[in-house]
Amino acid sequence: MILITGISGRVGSAAARHLLHKNVAVAGFTRDRSKTGILESEGANITRVDGLEKLKPEAFEHVDAVILVTGNGPQQKEHEIGLAQCASGAGVNRIIKISSLEASPHATAPFPKAHYDIEQSIGAMPVQLQCLRPNFFMENLLLFAVGISKANVLSLPLGKAKTAMVAAEDVGVAAAEMAINSDYDKPIYTLCGENLCDFYEIAAQLSLALGRKIEYVPQSLQEFHAMLSKAIPSAWHVDAVTDLFAEIAAGSLDVASPDLENLLGRKPTSMKAFIAARAAAFASQ
Repeated sequence: MILITGISGRVGSAAARHLLHKNVAVAGFTRDRSKTGILESEGANITRVDGLEKLKPEAFEHVDAVILVTGNGPQQKEHEIGLAQCASGAGVNRIIKISSLEASPHATAPFPKAHYDIEQSIGAMPVQLQCLRPNFFMENLLLFAVGISKANVLSLPLGKAKTAMVAAEDVGVAAAEMAINSDYDKPIYTLCGENLCDFYEIAAQLSLALGRKIEYVPQSLQEFHAMLSKAIPSAWHVDAVTDLFAEIAAGSLDVASPDLENLLGRKPTSMKAFIAARAAAFASQ
């Protein structure tokens, strides 16, 4: 059985669907059972978990591997390390962690720094740790759908930085394939889309897919921070995202790798296909 810690999120739910369609037993943890009805109807055994103190060894009984995926936040490090300790203590010997491409000993932004620290802590446990480090998620574009819909503008503080964007669905499928295939035994996999593009090129792809001109307008980090502050109530998250985008602007995601294609056994989802499937979100208003 494969246990997915954040089974109601984009990556976790994609991993669960893929495993269930392959008739693999799936268990999962969630904080929001309202999002897991379909997965449960398809056979997933899902437990609502509010805190680590309520986890018992029985939760990991018959678990062959854990896909460790949680949302970025100030308690992420404590939460993921605690989950890994519980799993290891219960006898689980393989953990597949969804990490960050920017995770490194030199990371300064809170998100990638936490991911690196988590990797180091779990790596010291008596488990096999494998890390999937995805590039910029295509789904992040949905955060800026209002500007695209109302003003035909994609505005980010990323200058001419390049990224090989990936779809969360692909990352979930890749994690699922790793969980059931012991031939995938590298400690780190770098998950990238098919093409490295800057955001001028991404705006051009949006234009083609949507049938109207979308302009990429670079903004300063200060402008970006102010914009986020109006939309996100958590000052910690606003600062953390701004710091992360500063690292991206400096080229931290200018990376290409065939790992995702190898894990999927096909080409990764293209930007064109991703936009076409979500055209309604970017429709002109």
